[in-house]
Amino acid sequence: MAEQTNLSPKASADFYRLLCEHAAVAMIATDADFTVVTCNAMAGELLGIRGEELIGRSILQAVPENRRKLFDKLLQRTTVRRQTSEFEVALPDGSGLMRNLLVILSPVPGPSGESLGVAAWVVNETNRRKSSERLAQAEKMASLGTLAGGVAHHFNNILGGVATFVDFALTSGDTVTMKRALQMTAEATVRASKITQSLISFAEREGAKSDLADLTEVVLIFMHLVERPLAGRKIEIHADLHPAPIVEVQTNRMHQLLGNLLSNAEDAMPNGGKITITIDRAGSDVVATFADTGTGIKPEHLPLIFEPFFTTKGLLAGGNETNPGLGLSIVHGIILDMRGTIEVQSTVGEGTTFTIRLPIRGQNT
Repeated sequence: MAEQTNLSPKASADFYRLLCEHAAVAMIATDADFTVVTCNAMAGELLGIRGEELIGRSILQAVPENRRKLFDKLLQRTTVRRQTSEFEVALPDGSGLMRNLLVILSPVPGPSGESLGVAAWVVNETNRRKSSERLAQAEKMASLGTLAGGVAHHFNNILGGVATFVDFALTSGDTVTMKRALQMTAEATVRASKITQSLISFAEREGAKSDLADLTEVVLIFMHLVERPLAGRKIEIHADLHPAPIVEVQTNRMHQLLGNLLSNAEDAMPNGGKITITIDRAGSDVVATFADTGTGIKPEHLPLIFEPFFTTKGLLAGGNETNPGLGLSIVHGIILDMRGTIEVQSTVGEGTTFTIRLPIRGQNT
């Protein structure tokens, strides 16, 4: 353990003054009226205002006029609620470019609990933001490359088959052979159509804003619609619904999401089983789970299930069903559009559980 050095009061004060003055983040302190009383050198550099010019002025003047109303609300909340707040602002860096700054506000309480002011810590987020954007763009291009490669490969296979079937039909003098070739051609076009429709759903990002309903209501309606058909396949479906705030979702897209999860579960339970849908609140999220008692997913497949065209069943995986492998990719895309997250847990031979978290909008927790 490092030895501690005892500093005199004067040396200690000098140490902390130098620590603040040469910190790599901007540090600004205000009084109870939000007037700047002190700041370090980095504050002047990041805000584009010399330190001596900033002292004695309202901290609101350090941000653009169109952001001051929101900034003032955050300052008031920081002092009244005694809680930390965050504020993002873009300011010119002096070379014609914009600098992205993250401002973290924390209250400065007095000895009797009264508010003495606010401490603002300003961090330059420009490089991190650019790195994140480059990474997101790289991931997007990689996904598009995977998607394009999958589309090209599968359509090439389908078109190759169609060409062969048509050739059989044209060269064969046997009516039965001609009909069979035409039937196989029609089946190939159906597969191509399913891939096209799935691609449209996968790429679609804007739905009808008027088609909104509460998540719990959508789940109940969906269960009512599928309960009888599932019973015919010896599959039970149950709901475990707990009190949760209203989370508005687009009805059609949510039914599509649930339908894709249901299709996945049905394929995993050829001899029947049980599906349980739960809704509950967890902190600032509403959590919905979709669990089945099917065959489960192999551990090596779990990281790939949301990838476009990944499938362990259907024609693309050597089976005899027209499954393009886009169902769970569509589910993932819909959840991202809702600013939510989706996770999967699975045990081979026991079942699979998808956990969806959707943020509760407009509520503080």
